Amino acid sequence: MRVKLTKRSVEAVAPEAKDVLVWDSEVPGFGLKVTPSGKRVYFAYYRMPSGQQRRPKIGEHGVLTVDQARDIARQWLARAAAGEDVSKEKQASREAGTIADLATRYLTDYAEVYKKARSVETDRSNIKNHVLPLIGSVRVKDITRQDIDRMKLAIRDGKSARKLKAKPRGRRVIKGGEGIANRVLALISKMMSCAVEWGLRDDNPARGIRKFEEHRKDRFLDEQEIGRLLKVLDAADASRSAPITGTTAIRLLLFTGMRYSEVMELKWGEVDASRQCFRLVDSKTGARVIPYGKPAAKALEALRRGAASDYVFPGSKADKPLALRRVWYQLRDAAGIDASATLHTLRHTYASWSVMSGQSLHQVGATLGHKSPQTTMRYADHAMEAIRGYSEATSAMFLDMQRRK
Repeated sequence: MRVKLTKRSVEAVAPEAKDVLVWDSEVPGFGLKVTPSGKRVYFAYYRMPSGQQRRPKIGEHGVLTVDQARDIARQWLARAAAGEDVSKEKQASREAGTIADLATRYLTDYAEVYKKARSVETDRSNIKNHVLPLIGSVRVKDITRQDIDRMKLAIRDGKSARKLKAKPRGRRVIKGGEGIANRVLALISKMMSCAVEWGLRDDNPARGIRKFEEHRKDRFLDEQEIGRLLKVLDAADASRSAPITGTTAIRLLLFTGMRYSEVMELKWGEVDASRQCFRLVDSKTGARVIPYGKPAAKALEALRRGAASDYVFPGSKADKPLALRRVWYQLRDAAGIDASATLHTLRHTYASWSVMSGQSLHQVGATLGHKSPQTTMRYADHAMEAIRGYSEATSAMFLDMQRRK
């Protein structure tokens, strides 16, 4: 049957035992299907160059007017004539479903394939704690720039922050703030880029959304704090009030400037004691060699390799590394160091004092394993302090010359 589809002609079609198809006389390929239950559905029909037939659904009568459905049909048929498979794109969109569905595919098809294990866990945590509670139910094809911007503001304002039930290792706290909002925004942008690549939508609505300006926390331990910390570590070893693996790991963080993950995931096979260096198979910046000095070597001598674990700092389970944070909190408090000092502060401490002792930013960046020189520039102020000291020494030398005359 072929007629000009209008509201009257559409509603005049009587249901039958099988689907009734009515073709529009104005736009070839635009049609109406009336099911035995009386549902009226608009569709577009076209053939692919391979000869495959496609009949994607446009929408139901009543939800769409005839004119709206006809306009959509014109657009789809024009795209099909250009070689696009509209039906396949709609199917992919249905498969993607919600942001929660996209997140599942992102983790399995992208993150676990191309990212390091620790980064995958960070993504998984941010998805679970922030993305899913705030926008998980929104459909991929429907999410807008405004939705994502509202999510960013909600994370900043702590709307996804909460305390989780206590576990044997202590209560976990999900925090909000500008920093985590920026991390989640970057994650969503990557997820939406994947959605575009996979044909789930045509654009990335997260692209170009402005991040919050972050103020880096360059907290480092001063001379008195370092002295108190080392005394507390010695006392803990003498009294066995803290595990030797914990005190040694903290010394290694302070004496080498290594990343927390590099120390905690360090394996005995990566320790080259004869050449006094660590040969990391992998790290945040890939494989690298980290020389270490006598204080770190002496700290490592206190450990004995256990047959049960390959980790230098094994946890309660041999196949897992030590959970160091609780030990750090205990020893930090005993040393009278405030709570703003984290385990990452030890890396900043190593870097800051290295620069203040006269090492160049380039040297410090190489030691820390920085991929970009810009990362090391955060310590430039300390370099200025060192240079000021050289200037003062030179000036003092000139004054001594004057006095000797």
